[in-house]
Amino acid sequence: MKKLLSLLVLALPLLTFSQKKPVRNPPPKPVAPKQTVVNAATNNAGGYKIEITAKPYKNQWIYLAYYFGGIKGLQDSAMVNNESKAIFKSNKPLPQGIYIVASPEKSILFEMLVGEKQNFQVISDAANLNDIQYLNSEENKTFGEYSHFIAPRAQKGEEAKKALAQDSLKQLPNRAQLENTITQNFKEIEDYRDQVINKDETSLLAVIFKSMKETQLPENLKHPVTRQDTINQYRFLKDHYWDNIDLMDGRLVRTPILEGKLKQYLNNYVSPEADSIIYEFNWMIALGRNDDEMFKYLIGYFVDNYVQPKIMGQDKVFLHVYERFIAGDNPKVNWLNEKQKEAIQKRAYMLMANQIGAKAWDLNMVDANNNARTLYNEKNDFTIVLFWDIHCGTCKAEIPVLDSFYQATWKQNKVGIYSVMINEDAIKEWPDYIAKNGKDWTHVHQTKALKEAEEKAGKPSFRQLYDIRSTPTIFLLDKDKNILTKNITLNDLNNVLQEKIKQLKK
Repeated sequence: MKKLLSLLVLALPLLTFSQKKPVRNPPPKPVAPKQTVVNAATNNAGGYKIEITAKPYKNQWIYLAYYFGGIKGLQDSAMVNNESKAIFKSNKPLPQGIYIVASPEKSILFEMLVGEKQNFQVISDAANLNDIQYLNSEENKTFGEYSHFIAPRAQKGEEAKKALAQDSLKQLPNRAQLENTITQNFKEIEDYRDQVINKDETSLLAVIFKSMKETQLPENLKHPVTRQDTINQYRFLKDHYWDNIDLMDGRLVRTPILEGKLKQYLNNYVSPEADSIIYEFNWMIALGRNDDEMFKYLIGYFVDNYVQPKIMGQDKVFLHVYERFIAGDNPKVNWLNEKQKEAIQKRAYMLMANQIGAKAWDLNMVDANNNARTLYNEKNDFTIVLFWDIHCGTCKAEIPVLDSFYQATWKQNKVGIYSVMINEDAIKEWPDYIAKNGKDWTHVHQTKALKEAEEKAGKPSFRQLYDIRSTPTIFLLDKDKNILTKNITLNDLNNVLQEKIKQLKK
């Protein structure tokens, strides 16, 4: 399934960067897409006018691209004339942030800052991109000076890290020197950034540098000895993680930094349970709502990452965001068109009916002899609900494995399998197959008559109620038909069941 971030945050086309792909025929004139939001932070009554000298290109299109968290989008395009000059301009200002100037092949030429002053010139030569000149932009001059300063130090630091990594098990005679090189280079770079921050902490470059700062541990927590020391270290790092990042400053959205910081925080400092993530989202969005760009980004990030999460049950986070900000006749997001709203709403409805801990919906099916077999009439301590297709290769591979688990331990521990074959077009092949595979299970299907009666009554289908988007799809229910797990591997399912069985026997 496609991720929904593009539905939420992108009104502009993505820019695909490639060194090899040829450029398709360009549009007849430069593209100047509309800006969705203009905040106080991006207010520039004169719009933007950025003059680019891009040697050696002539009579070709170059592109202006922006960051939006972890993606890159196309902002504008301009034709380079015979003198290698092009102009990106519009009567509306750009949201402040880091922007990319890309070649006709859509490879990155260089990055630049777009702050409050959006009328400046850049002189570049693809043969020597280390020597870019910025005119009428002090912030970009500082950015360029920083790039020159950091390049040799970053290279030395990386070389030292590689040397240490390659000989990690040996006692190198120059190990102390290599470690000192890394420490010294890091300190010099940090000191340089601090000078920029201290000069004007409200500038775009200062905000970027502040957001790149790592949390410094106090001396008493740098070398944990006991378990409590480790806990205290973790708590300190979590409590101070956001000290240098302002979630009310939308300029950070237009940089490649914020997304990495957010991802690291959620992965390393937040428990994977949905309620823990929802707690973090709530305080973040309380701050982010003060800036339109940040608000849009946070909504998009949490929808995109939790609409189809890697960890079971985290789709509850997506539903929380949907219900608070997207659902209803007057959603708090204002950038979605009707088609986008419909797609997100449909996904939400598919998930609402099958959340972990909720009671599973009853299923009214018939077996191979056309006898009614409803899910709620299955009397087991645990019930596995399996949705499969007789033409599904994965199903054919996994059903014997599922049956081996069933015969080995599940059957004698009051575990039942309610197996739903979903392909009515192949129903003639079904009886012979189930006579040989999983023959002790409850095998059912939904007849066309049952389906038509369901549609006539306006009831949701089992595909919607159980979010059937692929086969096999597996749910584990308890005695009262509450959902314990969904969409996990067979080995994980067996592990969960063995633990649940042990708990019942205590």
